[in-house]
Amino acid sequence: MTHLSKRLALSAALACLAACGEQKPQTAPAPAPTEAAAPVSTTAVVDPKAVPAAFRGVWAATEDDCARPAETRLTIAADSLTFYESHGPAGLVEAAGPDEIIIRVPLTGEGETSERTFRYRLINGGSGLFDVRNGLTRIRCSVH
Repeated sequence: MTHLSKRLALSAALACLAACGEQKPQTAPAPAPTEAAAPVSTTAVVDPKAVPAAFRGVWAATEDDCARPAETRLTIAADSLTFYESHGPAGLVEAAGPDEIIIRVPLTGEGETSERTFRYRLINGGSGLFDVRNGLTRIRCSVH
């Protein structure tokens, strides 16, 4: 092998190694709220079909959405969830931490029913509700 062909072979091998070592940039998950809330409850869910009182109420992304029917508006009752175009009974409620719950709900809306699972975390001392799965933060509405 000539000096030139050795150099070409070495260059090709190095290029291949460099390409193999490249990794796709990973997409960072949506950042969680930075302000930690004081734990709102310290016990696990007692009734697997009852939403803890700290999570109950009307929630929306903005004050404007609180005042009217809106896509981000959510009403959480002891035994159900009601969204803009769907609603359903709380099928199973689990504590995921002192200020976080997982709720499984058979949602009915627009003529269809689908089993959905939601994970909510109380933030800002209980005045905010962070949807862990989609990154949406809602505020507690004073209007009911």
